[in-house]
Amino acid sequence: MSENNKANNNSGYILAILAVIIWSGNFVAARFLVHFTPIEISFYRWLVTFIVLTPFCIKKLIKSIKYIKGRWIKVIIISVLGITVFNTFVYLAAHTSNAANMSLLATLSPIVMAIISRIIWKTKLTLNQKLGLLIVIIGVVILITKGSIEVLVNLKFAIGDLYMLFAVILFAVYTLTLKIRPKEVSQSTFFYLMVIIGLIPLAIGMLFTYTSNNMHTLDMESALILIYVGVFPSALGFILWNMAVAKIGAIKGGIIYDSIPFFSSLEAVIFLHENILISQIIGGILILSGIIYSSIGDKIKKESK
Repeated sequence: MSENNKANNNSGYILAILAVIIWSGNFVAARFLVHFTPIEISFYRWLVTFIVLTPFCIKKLIKSIKYIKGRWIKVIIISVLGITVFNTFVYLAAHTSNAANMSLLATLSPIVMAIISRIIWKTKLTLNQKLGLLIVIIGVVILITKGSIEVLVNLKFAIGDLYMLFAVILFAVYTLTLKIRPKEVSQSTFFYLMVIIGLIPLAIGMLFTYTSNNMHTLDMESALILIYVGVFPSALGFILWNMAVAKIGAIKGGIIYDSIPFFSSLEAVIFLHENILISQIIGGILILSGIIYSSIGDKIKKESK
């Protein structure tokens, strides 16, 4: 591997980890927004993202729009899947599922990515990536179940789990199809275009919510949380993730994505003053070890030959 490729790879891992850390804060923030409908949360967060990105991206988008020619159908599909439907289904799942089930189902994301990538692009996971992913999943299970087999055995599934499973599949498809971005269009500009397209169905949904008198009033605390979610998890998190996937690929990024439960637990300890458990420490160590092993295992193997 050349020095440029090595640096590109390393920066890709860093960007993916930063995106995951930022997204983890979304799970903490979402606990304060349970009184809003999934459509409302999705609309407000992406509206904030649109407002924040517009001063920086609108001129670039106007100049770059010609490069989207011939790809509009694909861009619309990926925008609706990644912006409109994915996030709405996550919030919809949260209404009838519990955090443990949602986190466990979220760990399926890299597996779904690997399956889809294998079927469509004939991409294979290396042995080290498979082992690393297995270690990560074991760590996540220990983290979520607090090391208790009884918790795992007694898990009960609800309709919300089906919503979450659908969201996992959508995110996998979204991540794998990011490669449709024309090289002439920057990551932030392309993402801005997706936000605009994804907001349209959400705005229609909000219109129906308003006409049926089911809209909830925004208070100051909720508004501040939605601004945070719109700026960081939505704008910054997604842009960093898209950049990371462009550098290291969807499969490697997917393995890092599985560390969200670890960082969510860590942020809950810091910001919500939740107690830290031994199972969280063990699970966290396994998750980080699995990510590191899957990332550098192949390199070590090549250098030892």
